[in-house]
Amino acid sequence: MANTQNKDQYDVTNTISAFDTSCDMRVRMIKCRDGVRLHTAIYFPEDFDGTPLPALLIRTPYCSGDRLLLPDKRVAEQKIIYIVQSCRGTGFSEGNFDPTGLDTEKNDVEDLFLWLDKQSWFNGRCAMFGGSYTGWVQWCAARTGWDGLVAISPKVAPLYACLGGTLKGGGIRHELVINWVLNLYHRRKFGFSNLPDYEKMGVLTHLPLSDCDCAAGYAYAEPFHNIISNMETPGKLLDFHKGYFPELKVPALVSGGWFDPFRDETIESFLLMKSSAATEKARKLTRLYIGPWEHAGLVNSDLFGAENNQDELIAIEERFLYGLMSDPDTDPVPDIPVVRYFMIGENRWRDADTWPPAGVQSKNYYLHSNGKANTLDGDGVLSEDAPGNEKFDTYISDPANPALSCGGKCLPLGCYDRSEDEKRTDTLVYTTKPVDKALTLAGKVEFHFHASASTPDTDFCAVLTMVTPEGKSLFLSVGEIRARFRNSRDQAELLVPGEIYEYTIDLSHIAVKLEPGYALRLEVCGHYFPLFGRNPNTGKELKDDTELISSTHCIYHDAAHPSFLVLPVMAE
Repeated sequence: MANTQNKDQYDVTNTISAFDTSCDMRVRMIKCRDGVRLHTAIYFPEDFDGTPLPALLIRTPYCSGDRLLLPDKRVAEQKIIYIVQSCRGTGFSEGNFDPTGLDTEKNDVEDLFLWLDKQSWFNGRCAMFGGSYTGWVQWCAARTGWDGLVAISPKVAPLYACLGGTLKGGGIRHELVINWVLNLYHRRKFGFSNLPDYEKMGVLTHLPLSDCDCAAGYAYAEPFHNIISNMETPGKLLDFHKGYFPELKVPALVSGGWFDPFRDETIESFLLMKSSAATEKARKLTRLYIGPWEHAGLVNSDLFGAENNQDELIAIEERFLYGLMSDPDTDPVPDIPVVRYFMIGENRWRDADTWPPAGVQSKNYYLHSNGKANTLDGDGVLSEDAPGNEKFDTYISDPANPALSCGGKCLPLGCYDRSEDEKRTDTLVYTTKPVDKALTLAGKVEFHFHASASTPDTDFCAVLTMVTPEGKSLFLSVGEIRARFRNSRDQAELLVPGEIYEYTIDLSHIAVKLEPGYALRLEVCGHYFPLFGRNPNTGKELKDDTELISSTHCIYHDAAHPSFLVLPVMAE
């Protein structure tokens, strides 16, 4: 291929075959407002005669520096123009990739839109698609307010996580910060071959966190340092997106998975679109589709069925995008409900007009024990009975030996069995009685609790599982709270050791039906590593701390200090 770093544009030079479908390609290096040029591949139908056509756009950081991303056969066969633009600092694009810039992607896509408006072959209608980071850049594109953007389809898309690796409770997405940020940095510097295994290299457990780029063999990875600097003040990143949704006017097909790390952001984006988007059309046409999937698609096919993959979603996505490109003022999928979701346990799809679905009521399930809730063999109980005079539970949270996510591996296990993790003495376990009749939950779960710690800072984590009659404890959701951010995510406040504080952990949204004989379980522990970062417990600056100390956690659940789950119970 020609050296795109030295030319601004190229004429039609190639007719390529993409899955037995031919199309013509042009390449442009489109200049942004700061002079950086972004590699943009434009694919035309093979028989294109110059009549203006709509454009389907994906902006991505995942293009290789030695090959182009070709259109899928179904796209190439459409009478549309397909555009692939590499985000700055990726693929053949110039500049440096740094996801922490709040307006970088917005400005870059806005410059692309200004260029598109001048092209004779473009008919003024553009739709965008893509998942993960390519989903997040669609929200950035919607912020431009460009009239030519008629539809977006963000899939498993973050709203804030990629800006600083931030968790809603103030912690950090440790695995994402290490594996994703450093991996993209490596690709830009050294290419796609021989990508490092940071887990085997010990980078995930290296201290201090601020030196992990050096531990991975890089002198200084600026995007990595920008991300971990943001962990000291997470509030700005966690709330940034809420201010721009009232300005958005493009309909969105929002989709995600119950086991995707961005599940909460998927549902929040849908709710914000329905409640506050700028136009009635955007509010009315926006849909939510959420299935038994993790970040890359179907997980646990043995539990949920191989047929519950994303084939139906892909077909609906095509109708949604192509329909709005053809007629931006008409609902392209009038037969598709506002919300389509997979009910775990029942293992079938349900439809709803809202999220949560109609008929959901909040119920409190309280923690109980005689002070011995440690491990799954302890005496921890969840029930609707209010607490009385009960002894608190205690465990040691040791960041040098943290409670683990996915068996301590960087693996997307989905609805996996956590029974082995629940044998640890640093994990409290509270379980309901097996239900006599089906219990259906659909909506957000919260954990409100009272606790003390022996250190000036620490983390509390909560894991929700479904217990089968055979004793498997199947993962449903997880959340955390970093104690220093218990009152404000903008201002850190250290603990007085031994003092009792009230906390809330957001356990995200679920859709689960417990059939007779099943039970619900809550784990309480100090870590969920390596998915979540460890808290050293010292109260020092987190990114530069090299000391790890144990913290004694006491979880209270008496009449004066009740601790309870708030569950979204559906009447059926």
